[in-house]
Amino acid sequence: MEEKGVWAEPESFVSVFRCTTQKYAETLLKKGEIKFSTPSSWVKYAFEKGEGRGDKLEGTIATFNMFDIERVNELNQKYKGYSDLVRMPVGQRVYLKRSRDMELPCFCFYILKKGMFDCPNEEEKHRLTATVPASYFRDFMDNLEPREVEKLDQKDKPAVIFIYNYKEFEQRIINALMALGLNREEIIITRVSYMDFNKYGENGWWDFGQRPPMELAIKHNRFENQNEARIIINTDDERIKRILIKPIEIGSLEDIATISNTYLHEGMLVEMTVDLKSLY
Repeated sequence: MEEKGVWAEPESFVSVFRCTTQKYAETLLKKGEIKFSTPSSWVKYAFEKGEGRGDKLEGTIATFNMFDIERVNELNQKYKGYSDLVRMPVGQRVYLKRSRDMELPCFCFYILKKGMFDCPNEEEKHRLTATVPASYFRDFMDNLEPREVEKLDQKDKPAVIFIYNYKEFEQRIINALMALGLNREEIIITRVSYMDFNKYGENGWWDFGQRPPMELAIKHNRFENQNEARIIINTDDERIKRILIKPIEIGSLEDIATISNTYLHEGMLVEMTVDLKSLY
């Protein structure tokens, strides 16, 4: 078997994209219309329509079995300083969250990382491929079959917007948010980490110990196919949060993005050409 090389920065990414509807994809491309959502809305969606686009466990700080009295007391004591602590029961488990963080505006997108591509071992030009799993696109459409999607209004059919100059995209968002009055440190741009919440079984417990609101950057590994990065608006300014209930515009993205009005029900094959050079 041919030996594979190793990327110097496997977590760095070459492109980003976002699954959306055809109506929103068009306004995102033409106007740069960015729509923020909240973790609480994703929890509500999960309870109403199931997991995928929604996630009941968004924003979890710690969890325990409700009959584990020792852990109940320990974790309640540790987080008693949060006056806004919420205890969400699901079956026999209790999930601790902060209501303040669950209402923070967030914007999410898929990142295409170098590590998704096999790294060749020879220094020359290579054509590389990677696969985005079908489950990512099906989750967004609540697992509808293609024939059901065809029956939807055109504006509600799926689309993917590909952004090939991420740095410029990020800067335009930052500029627009700071123009609203946010400080740069209130704009958190981070990758999501995926963990096995069931690792310790039904009677187990875990405590992420994250400094809020970074618990919003941890998700169950059931969602690992989303390969997500997030922009989290960490503010208590109610005026700005009210503004972000509606979309904001950062200007046309036609110079840095493109749209595909396709339901990628079977997943997506991504190709890129690289001119590989060794660091050694």
